[in-house]
Amino acid sequence: MPDVTLVVRGLAETGESERLEKAVSRLGFVQIVAANAAKELLAVSYEGGEAELTRIEQAVREAGYEFEPTPGAQNAGG
Repeated sequence: MPDVTLVVRGLAETGESERLEKAVSRLGFVQIVAANAAKELLAVSYEGGEAELTRIEQAVREAGYEFEPTPGAQNAGG
């Protein structure tokens, strides 16, 4: 199961980590999701590869956030 951590810009200002977690957890292939608003991090464990990682990133954008992968996340999709 791949794991990825994204730096989510603006999460500390909005304090809406639960909303972001819900948006990502709605994806059927996501197993675990945890957002840390203070550190602006989103950790996700999921089943799949690059296509699923792209859908996770899309869900983050649709929730109204910009992000960047942490080092090593570019290879997380397999």
